[in-house]
Amino acid sequence: MFYVLFATILIVVVAAAVAAARFFDPAVAKILGRTLGQELADAWRKYVFFAIVVSGISGGVRPWSLERYLAPAPGKGSTQLELSGQRWMLELYTAGIETLRSIAWVVLLFFLFAMLAYVIMRAVEFRRQEAEGRRPHEME
Repeated sequence: MFYVLFATILIVVVAAAVAAARFFDPAVAKILGRTLGQELADAWRKYVFFAIVVSGISGGVRPWSLERYLAPAPGKGSTQLELSGQRWMLELYTAGIETLRSIAWVVLLFFLFAMLAYVIMRAVEFRRQEAEGRRPHEME
């Protein structure tokens, strides 16, 4: 029964992580295209997609939590929990929520850094335009 629970959690977590990565992919592509240019944006978009999926899986599959359902080692005082329907639902819910929480952190960090890069780019563009605007006046 433990193997079925583990496989089910893994399937749910992978599906949720891929769905979330696909959901954010258009926004990531636009941001990276604007900040890095289309040439670099495609490669970085794939990396961000991969990072979202990996962080979602690592956050959703919690082996230390599933160890409670294994038989205790000889000489240990711990007991094995029974896998009831309620525990299945709780484990699946927790795996889904933890997956989304991990993805939310990755996406938040990406968008914060993207916003910082955008502000820096705008400041550089503004200074360049300002410098180009002064040149004709300086020659007169």
